[in-house]
Amino acid sequence: MSARKRTSHNQKSHQPKLRHERPKGKSFEETALLVLGLLAAVMLGISLFTLNTETGPLANLKVLLITVSASFAAYGINKVSVEKLAPRAALGFRIAGFVALTGMSVSGVGMFIGSFSGMVYPDVQLRVLDEAGHEQTNFIRVVNDAALVSTRVAPVVQGLADEVETTTACEIATSCLSRQGNGGRGDIAIALEGFAAQARSVATAFERGTFEREQLLADLNDLNGEYQDILADTDRSIMARRAALQALHSEMTQMASALREALPLALLASFTDELHTGTSIAGNAAGTQRLNAFLRGIGDQLQDALGDIEGQELTPPTFPARPGMLDSLRFIADFAAIAAVIAVAELCLPMALFVTTYLTLVWEIEKRSPPRDENDDDDPDFDGLLDLSPVPAHANGALGQGQDHSSTSRGRK
Repeated sequence: MSARKRTSHNQKSHQPKLRHERPKGKSFEETALLVLGLLAAVMLGISLFTLNTETGPLANLKVLLITVSASFAAYGINKVSVEKLAPRAALGFRIAGFVALTGMSVSGVGMFIGSFSGMVYPDVQLRVLDEAGHEQTNFIRVVNDAALVSTRVAPVVQGLADEVETTTACEIATSCLSRQGNGGRGDIAIALEGFAAQARSVATAFERGTFEREQLLADLNDLNGEYQDILADTDRSIMARRAALQALHSEMTQMASALREALPLALLASFTDELHTGTSIAGNAAGTQRLNAFLRGIGDQLQDALGDIEGQELTPPTFPARPGMLDSLRFIADFAAIAAVIAVAELCLPMALFVTTYLTLVWEIEKRSPPRDENDDDDPDFDGLLDLSPVPAHANGALGQGQDHSSTSRGRK
């Protein structure tokens, strides 16, 4: 090596490094973004494999492609925002800061939803099935109430049917209800016969379904107990439990339909409304009034026996569909700790790196800027224009010969 080269090498080796030059190797921001990108890819991959119901090489390839593309996009947005857009925002380009924060927010929220949904998906499915179990239990409670009402209503219906038949026979024999004539099958008696037949039909329906109601209700309670046992069976996977519960729910739905037929509450409610509505006998206002008063009395007794069970639906709840990604957000309060950790990794820390880089650069620019003179007026005004001497001009408005702008300026001085 020649003396000149050695001298040049020594000068370079002893040359002090400028403060603004980037040190060799990766900075903390670059390392943090790279580590976060890798962790986000792992979390998203696990989540997508959990959410995916398909199996086979093609399904795995699909999950892998989505994971890689989404993770690379999020990493690229974060890297460009911190390394490219933050310096420009520090120099005063506000649109750079807006683009960076918008891009990081969109990518961060998307990665958060994807990662959080998959991480808590098995527990979300369990909670959805647990909610369905509670609805099923409430339905069983309503059915039990209806069965108790039917047990209480059956003898009432029987007694009222006997009363209507007795009144019908009395009207035919002595006109005891209409108080017109001395018996016979008049219009009042014919109307009473129709209501007596309906009352007997309702009473027969209640009597015929007594044994069937008791058996179906016992079976339905047993199935509900089995439903809760399967739901609490942690030895089975959530998918296996879901399949067993769905089959059990189908069986309970069929049994509930048979139980509704054995509980003729709708038939009784319809007959009660008809009794309250009454009838009309042409040309016999007084007889119509007495007949409707009698029918309303019967209807009021049936209404009291029915109670509040009349307005309740005896329809079993539908089995819940398999929850999706956004359904997991409904339970975010139950998994607040997991959501907070994922939000910090996917959203908060990248934005913190961007803000830190931006503020650091702004502070460096402020330190290197020349000091300002306190007498300098940053707001220019036009007050000095009034003190300037007028510019000489000829008739045509041109400057005189030998005058130029510089001399004119000197003349003003």
